[in-house]
Amino acid sequence: MENIYHLSQVPGYIPRILKAFPMTAEILALSLLFSLVIGTLVAAGALSSHRILGRISKGYISFMRGIPTLVLIFLLYLGLPQVMAALGVDLSGVSKTSYIIASLSLSTSANMAEMMRAAYLAVEKGQREAAYSVGMKGSSAFFRIIFPQAFGIAIPTLGNNIILLFKETSLAFTVGVIDILGKARAISSASYGSNRLEVYLAAGIIFWAVCALLEQLSKWAEKLYTKGRRQAAG
Repeated sequence: MENIYHLSQVPGYIPRILKAFPMTAEILALSLLFSLVIGTLVAAGALSSHRILGRISKGYISFMRGIPTLVLIFLLYLGLPQVMAALGVDLSGVSKTSYIIASLSLSTSANMAEMMRAAYLAVEKGQREAAYSVGMKGSSAFFRIIFPQAFGIAIPTLGNNIILLFKETSLAFTVGVIDILGKARAISSASYGSNRLEVYLAAGIIFWAVCALLEQLSKWAEKLYTKGRRQAAG
């Protein structure tokens, strides 16, 4: 028996799937926030002159960049409650969404840390030396001289990391979170998979459209920031 696909139905599924977009947006926003905070701390450790702290930070980056995000999700969602239960801590009240946010935050934080470290090192050493030579202290030199330049360098990579993070939010469905992909799966299951191609194609179009928008926003932010820096310098 041949499968009959009705691609004309794809546009009709898009609004239904978009009803789950707020959940995906929440996961993206919170994961981005936490990954930036963790990434900043890890990057500071990696750049530190303290040998042990530097090794721990670089080891964290290597581990988190090497382990698949899906494996990390299963470790936290399935493994962590068992470990904590053995220690007398009950995690049954923790929501599935929290595990997803924690997993994505930890996974993405390694990329954020490496982005920050690379951007900091990309700033010419002479810029720091010049700031110190005119009497600027460490924090003042960082925020007034180093950070503005490093941030401009990091914008394209930051945009790419946000796009990758958005795509990885699709893994939330693996633990039963009704995000974009989870909604698509639910719609497909309701018809016993007869519309599987159309539904997942609609979900793919949504992801593509949002990623394209994020890419344009990244380019716009980079252009705007560069223009602002030039005006300030002039």
